[in-house]
Amino acid sequence: MLISDRSKEIIEYLMNANGPVTVSDLAKKFQVTERTIYRQIPEVTQTIESYDLTLDNSSGKGFMIFGSLYNIKRLSTAFEDVKSEQNYSGKERVDIILLTLLNEDDYIKTQALAIDLNTSSQTIRNDYIALREKIQGHNVTFEAKKSEGVRLTGKEIPKRHLLVNVVLQNISPDNFFEWLKDEKYRQNPFIELLKKFNCEQPLKILYQKMQLVIRKRHLNISDKELQEFLLLIAIFIKRHPLMEQQPDILKLNMQKPDSEYEKDFQMDILKILEESFQLTPYENEQDYFRWMIHLYIGRTHYELSKQVSAFQNLDNISCLIGEVESKFHFPFSHDKNLAENLLLHINMAMERIQSGINVNNPMLEDVYQSNPKLYEIVKQNFLNIFHPSSSIPEDEIGYIVIYFLASIDCLSKRSISALVICSTGIGSSKMLRSRLEREFAEIDVKKIISLHKLHDEDLSKYDFIFSTVPLDLEEDKYLCVSPLLNEREKEETKKRIEELNKKRRLL
Repeated sequence: MLISDRSKEIIEYLMNANGPVTVSDLAKKFQVTERTIYRQIPEVTQTIESYDLTLDNSSGKGFMIFGSLYNIKRLSTAFEDVKSEQNYSGKERVDIILLTLLNEDDYIKTQALAIDLNTSSQTIRNDYIALREKIQGHNVTFEAKKSEGVRLTGKEIPKRHLLVNVVLQNISPDNFFEWLKDEKYRQNPFIELLKKFNCEQPLKILYQKMQLVIRKRHLNISDKELQEFLLLIAIFIKRHPLMEQQPDILKLNMQKPDSEYEKDFQMDILKILEESFQLTPYENEQDYFRWMIHLYIGRTHYELSKQVSAFQNLDNISCLIGEVESKFHFPFSHDKNLAENLLLHINMAMERIQSGINVNNPMLEDVYQSNPKLYEIVKQNFLNIFHPSSSIPEDEIGYIVIYFLASIDCLSKRSISALVICSTGIGSSKMLRSRLEREFAEIDVKKIISLHKLHDEDLSKYDFIFSTVPLDLEEDKYLCVSPLLNEREKEETKKRIEELNKKRRLL
């Protein structure tokens, strides 16, 4: 059977479901857009019908598989026989080619790529067009040489950051950490690629060691940030042997950390590198190593080329809030936390952009649809005030808008004790918290944590848990929702509150 991994996962989920499953449910389950699910439906339907089964959506409540138990068993058995044969989408194929070339410094023949991807050499050549477009603006060049093959050339740091960016786009944080914890995880060709690149062991060691550091230093880092940090350090380890004779790989005007907290964290990571990987950064790597630490800890102790100061950024942010308030006619300046939250996020965003790191915002479409007018006002005024030297990705704009959406909910204003688990960062978690507390007077969000801190939390202290990613918990204990809390999720939350109150009355 030749079927894509995603279609296989959708069918298996439908077979195990207790009732109708909506496209929204599937998109949330597999951390993709609804448009992606709709694109898979024809292949899902064709596969199901080939086993004399029916994919039915006539009720309007969602998809269900109908047919005899015998045929469902046949289909399930067939899936057990599906091994490594892949049928990648065009985007997946381009990203796999891109990662393969970034991992290899020498030429790779087109035929070899075609064999690995189970397709034709002509298809791979067609993919090169999309690949060239994808690497534009990343300071990386695609080269083709007759009889030799193809390769990517460019400076070391942009290549590393592009590699990390592509991985982040294709592996969700929850699946990434389930893999690193040796738990059951969804099959993913990009995880298999990391294994092929010999990154599995370093990543698993780093994850285990970092958990101890996070607890010891009380580090406040989101799941997405931790995932990115682990990948950056893993690539740092992998590429270290090649750096001995290289010039300085990142030109920074660096200052040594001036806080004991930052010094201690830097020493923690150095100790991990020395004890677990027998690695001490070369002199030409030390600035870059400190930069990686600063990216998540310091943020104010160094400057990249023409980067404006943190003080100038604060002035710009105050101006941004004032302009958005004036044009949107909402008192954002009354939110005492908005400027500080934006300062932390925008400082980090500007550092990422200037260093060639692009983040993926899975909520971008939902953020825009939530309030298109606010989105356009924030975007235009941000560009007018900050005058970025390079283009700002829409994904970053979306994250900035989230802070303004959360501010609206906070200013627009409880006995169910709730815990919120969010993998996508501070802005989205604040958004979810304010939505919950605004929509439901009974809910009091006691704490917000990242997924990687779940095992440290005493869940018995909370009446209910809201999570933006699926959890391995009893269904009556938690609810998986989006940070924007759509209408269906509001109804489900209301139902859960009623059930919880009913149980309390019976006690």
